[in-house]
Amino acid sequence: MDTGDEDCAAQADVSPGLTAALDDLKRRGSALLVVGAVPADVYREVSAQMLGDGGSAPRRRLLVTGASDGERDSRLKVVRRRTPEWTRLLEFDGLARGAATATPSRTTATPSSPDTSMEATFNPDSLRRRVEGDVAQLGIEIAKTVDQFERISGGLAPAELRVAFDCLPTLVAEYGEETAFRFSHVLANHIRGVDGMVHCWLPRDRDDQLVRTLEPLFDATVELRLEETHLQQRWHFRDVDLSSDWLCLG
Repeated sequence: MDTGDEDCAAQADVSPGLTAALDDLKRRGSALLVVGAVPADVYREVSAQMLGDGGSAPRRRLLVTGASDGERDSRLKVVRRRTPEWTRLLEFDGLARGAATATPSRTTATPSSPDTSMEATFNPDSLRRRVEGDVAQLGIEIAKTVDQFERISGGLAPAELRVAFDCLPTLVAEYGEETAFRFSHVLANHIRGVDGMVHCWLPRDRDDQLVRTLEPLFDATVELRLEETHLQQRWHFRDVDLSSDWLCLG
């Protein structure tokens, strides 16, 4: 967790309780609600960190974006393992109407052969898939991708799977708050079930009514804000009585 300015908590001042809570999220799988009325490119900076840089521990990443966002998504440019066995992008336009609620339960899918190379020629089209259908189809495609990652890996390690879900605003606008709530509930439980980590973006303030409605579904809420030139975040954990100070990023 990067920190910086004197107005934010310094790295050395991060409490042992916060460190332990963050480590626990990685061990048991988790779902995070990322909130704050910040621009999309600012959110993506934080999302890229949550997706992990790989390092010595391999990460399998799934990005679920709006149909018009995937082509310019900066998060793909820094991914080290640039093949479909490690990274996927689902694009959803949210315009197709149909079933009111998706259930991303496990599905059987035939994965391609694993590619264990650390570096590969970056072909974004090989990573991208357009979701043709409604919110129910979106749930099916997410479940299918997670199933493929599980099969390719031979069983996902804790925190190996990282999912960025950017489509909550689309679900709310196109299908309503109830569907967004039910979809978030099933998605969070599904990713926790494979010890993965998912973060869902809702660009509203934390005191917004919808944010308060969705918060109980998630293990923690991450607030974002811009103070002059500084991007800051603050964490609130559901199962422990703990909130962090504002921490500077970058």
